[in-house]
Amino acid sequence: MNEPHLAVDWAMDAIAFLLRNLPRSQEKREGWEDMSLTAYQFACSALIALGQADAAVYGAVARKPPRLPDVLPRWDDICVVVLSLATQQHLLTYRLPDGNISPRPNPGGLTTYVTGGAAPPPAPNIGAGWGLGLAHAAPDVLSVLQSLGLIENGRWSKAAETILWRHLPEEWDIDVTSDPRFVDAAVRAVDTLPEDIRTEMDRIVTITEVDLMASVERSAASYEELRATFGANARIRPPETVDQAQKSLEFARRHDLNWLFFCRWRLADGWLTSADAGHALKIFHDLLAIAMRRAVMARLYPDLSFPMGWP
Repeated sequence: MNEPHLAVDWAMDAIAFLLRNLPRSQEKREGWEDMSLTAYQFACSALIALGQADAAVYGAVARKPPRLPDVLPRWDDICVVVLSLATQQHLLTYRLPDGNISPRPNPGGLTTYVTGGAAPPPAPNIGAGWGLGLAHAAPDVLSVLQSLGLIENGRWSKAAETILWRHLPEEWDIDVTSDPRFVDAAVRAVDTLPEDIRTEMDRIVTITEVDLMASVERSAASYEELRATFGANARIRPPETVDQAQKSLEFARRHDLNWLFFCRWRLADGWLTSADAGHALKIFHDLLAIAMRRAVMARLYPDLSFPMGWP
């Protein structure tokens, strides 16, 4: 999903934004750290897909010379990467309907509010539109969002709507699953399900007795290894029971189902071919893909509860 007449422009502007805002590696000055943070992992993957970097253990290292690929990565995926990095770096904040910043709980459980002595946050400079709420973006972010076509005349554009369904801010309180476009897409996803994906789904949702016993045995072996290493008096979680193994496997299999949607499904195009999926970025934690996985699995496997769980 690219915009052909704008492709090179938006790609170069996105690259420049990523290079300015992705942390440099402390060990390699020509590399970038992902720090195991989602937004940084996305940004490193985007630089690699855009021909600017090669994969490294810690993130990415600069490619010399850089060169745009003949086929660019998906425009919609790059948009999600830019939004994620901008949010991570506090360059983009989503606002409540009154323009205020939503209070956030601290790690200790307390909630942070802006007090009278603190400077008020800057007013929103991205207007609501197409069902999306207010936001404030730093100038660096505004320029790249405009280049990507996500802002028009100071407001979110029509193209931005379903992009932001994938990166949905809590402040806007939007339920995409009730939108007719989502419902129609779920029906199409079931009706056009490729055979290879259905085969993989069937495999993932089938938890056999052999699978359960193997999980129990792995847990028991790990327990014994830890006991041998740390001694009989060490506080070690006991081996899994069969019921616990069932729950663990269900959680892992649900994760596997998510990855099918992260890699092979997009709202605009439905199921991607293997070739098309090669130009898609692996945008994990994609809220729209997770919601679609739940909707599709409910239709395909109505007698199974775990494939529809969250996340």
